[in-house]
Amino acid sequence: MNSWLHDILNSKEDNYMLPFYWQHGDHHGKIPAQIEEIYKSGCRALCVESRPHKDFCGKTWWEDMDLIISEAEKRGMKVWILDDDHFPTGHAAGAVNNHPELRKWQLVERHVDVAGPLDNALLIVNPENEDNVLLGAYYYERTDKAEEIKPFGTDVKDNIKEGFLHLTIPEGVYRVFFIYKTRGGTSKRDYIDMLREESVKLLIDTVYESHYEHYKEHFGKTVAGFFSDEPCFGNDWYGPHSEDHGFYCRSVGMPGLALPWNERVIDIMKDALGTDPVPFLPALWFDMGEKTGEVRYAYMDAVTKLYRDCFTRQLGDWCEAHGVEYIGHIIEDMNAHARLSASGGHYFRSLDGQHMSGIDIVLHQLIPGLSGHVHSASSFGNNLDPEFFDYVLAKLDSSFARIGTQMNGRAMCEVFGAYGWAEGTPIMKWLLDHLLVRGVNYFVPHAFSPSFPDPDCPPHFGAGGKDPQYEGFSILMNYGNRVSHLLSHGKPVTSVAVLYHADAEWYSGYGNAMFTQVPAKMLYDEHIDFDILPTDCFMPENNSRVFQAEVKNGKIKVGEQIYSCLVVPASDGLPEKVDSALKSIENKGARVIRMEKCCGKSELLERVLAVTERDVCVKGDYPLLRCSHFEYSDSDVFMFVNESVSKPVDTTVKVRTKINTERALILDFLNDSKYTVKVENSEFALKLSPYQSVIAVFDQDESALEGTESYEIPYEEIPADLSFDIETADYTDMNSFKPLCQGATSSDLPEIDPAFSGKIRYTAKFDAADRVCGIDFGNVGQNVHLWCNGKDLGMRVCKPYSFDLSEALHRGSNELTAVVSNTLANAVRDGFSGYLAIPASGITGPVKWIKKL
Repeated sequence: MNSWLHDILNSKEDNYMLPFYWQHGDHHGKIPAQIEEIYKSGCRALCVESRPHKDFCGKTWWEDMDLIISEAEKRGMKVWILDDDHFPTGHAAGAVNNHPELRKWQLVERHVDVAGPLDNALLIVNPENEDNVLLGAYYYERTDKAEEIKPFGTDVKDNIKEGFLHLTIPEGVYRVFFIYKTRGGTSKRDYIDMLREESVKLLIDTVYESHYEHYKEHFGKTVAGFFSDEPCFGNDWYGPHSEDHGFYCRSVGMPGLALPWNERVIDIMKDALGTDPVPFLPALWFDMGEKTGEVRYAYMDAVTKLYRDCFTRQLGDWCEAHGVEYIGHIIEDMNAHARLSASGGHYFRSLDGQHMSGIDIVLHQLIPGLSGHVHSASSFGNNLDPEFFDYVLAKLDSSFARIGTQMNGRAMCEVFGAYGWAEGTPIMKWLLDHLLVRGVNYFVPHAFSPSFPDPDCPPHFGAGGKDPQYEGFSILMNYGNRVSHLLSHGKPVTSVAVLYHADAEWYSGYGNAMFTQVPAKMLYDEHIDFDILPTDCFMPENNSRVFQAEVKNGKIKVGEQIYSCLVVPASDGLPEKVDSALKSIENKGARVIRMEKCCGKSELLERVLAVTERDVCVKGDYPLLRCSHFEYSDSDVFMFVNESVSKPVDTTVKVRTKINTERALILDFLNDSKYTVKVENSEFALKLSPYQSVIAVFDQDESALEGTESYEIPYEEIPADLSFDIETADYTDMNSFKPLCQGATSSDLPEIDPAFSGKIRYTAKFDAADRVCGIDFGNVGQNVHLWCNGKDLGMRVCKPYSFDLSEALHRGSNELTAVVSNTLANAVRDGFSGYLAIPASGITGPVKWIKKL
């Protein structure tokens, strides 16, 4: 039997859950009970969220941390630590205020348009000071195209005297540029400079070293490591700009945008361009003809490598030297991962020093049922592009985990945060499955809090005994641990690679390069799995901590991953060295599929399927059936998830497997059930309700099949005529039920007060009909726990809300007790919940018996 499956079936799986634990600095006495609450939820680690604490790295912080570590150690739990006092990481607990020389520099320009001829005319020059230094002054001839300038400007810096530029130019129209480095142009003036080792070291000295000083004996034991939350460049608008494309879209090439800078950027650009880059710097904001892409690429290549080397690698190397690990994530939203300001400019380089890859899913970035639509959300801009979040975000995470030299296949996601109290277990289950099937296997649930009600980004699990969803949340934590344990130890099978679009966007300009998600959606909706590869995989000179691509027998090998082809999204152009690297692997026999902007799905599929087989073939139209495949030495494992919220899956699937078997094991880890299906020529029947997921195991050792029932036993559903007595228990005391009504029929159940939050108990007596073996409650808001004749049949946290009654039913009279839990959103209102539809509370049916035919 698959050894990892054996672990799970014997309740010996590892832990993959490390939820945030909010620290406010005013709840010291509550810490032991809250650590126990986290432990009982199924999480065997926690991540200490320092942001709300009033005394980070001060006396009360250490007192709280002493107790947290002590309580975690008693339970064998791991502790991760958020690495700053502010969000995002980079404030260094205010240390920059004591070292003003280590503040950020930004590159900015001021320009003046003039018409010649002019002889010794004067232009006013902005005064210089220690925070505003002139790097160069040049004039360039304008072309007939918009704001395009000709390359090879004329240096006039030496003509500046007593605050004036003395300017002599011939006939024509010219633009005069003054290039400055400045301490302005950033929204993070008191933050470290990600491009300078000595500035980043302030964060290490202030936060990392102080924790090591206090807890060195726990490092690598109870203390697992540090977590950086959304560090970024932090550059902002400096001068006049015609259009702000939004918080996520601040890119090189946008006039008025200050750009991250230090002198090392000049040196790196000089090596790339083969000449002094300063005369060409205006191309970072304005079109300079054929020189534009080359200059912008050289700049972005330089700053993202400096970010990697000075920030993420320095932190990761420090952690490694001290026996712990470094994890976290940047802001990836809406393609920000390849841009400046809110993010780190390049997803893979921004996380290069980490020991897990990372992303987050918060602020309604994914909402079940809205996969095909731009939708409202509490994220910046109030509307989100589903193509990015559905098809790229999680795949960036899992791809880096698979190809990162020190990540060992570990892909982390911060999840559930800031959805509001309305985020019940059905949404959480859907989000977990969305991530698991795409290869994410470590989770930071967001969050446990000592306060209730806490307005800071709910939901907060447990809520001091006032969270009706807590039991369902705990079931999900155990479910996530089990699936992660199985899938984390297999080799992911992805036969297609898609090239990361960052280089093309830098070179071609904002809006001129096809996003990775365009081919990603075409492939994924056709059940063709893929990984995303940065160009660093093909360019060893970039000194990246990703495995370098090799070409063997026409296939591309990166680490343990083997791809039949590389899909290159369309763009107006690629940097010369990127294009050369792709041509190099083509010359070695690799299949490189270069898309055109007009390329449609059928054309791409034809080209892909000419060089590789489908790993999973699905009969019928089920684009929201998501599939993944993991190979083991002795078995093949497939995960299937129905991401539709309304359409069931009823199909047959044919899988590519090395195992020749007549039966496959189907596992529903959520509901602790397993059954077998008949397999013929690697094909089997698959039925999934909305929200449902299963794992199919093909194993030559059939010991895991023992005692399992066949899926092929026919069933039918018939209306259940039940009479319920109904009681409610308010969230303030969920052990005190009060009568609501008696004798309510299952076909006409009463509406629950919309302002009610808590538990609703339904009790019914009945005589079991012949061959009845189960019950389905239809629609439930939001989870239901069932007992039959006193036997605990468990909880259902999402559809299908069905239970097997066969081992609990008696001949003659029987009794059902169903306890339904809704969310706190009905009674405890919060702004985040305003973006979610809150389902009707209680059982709304239709309630049906499940009957064997």
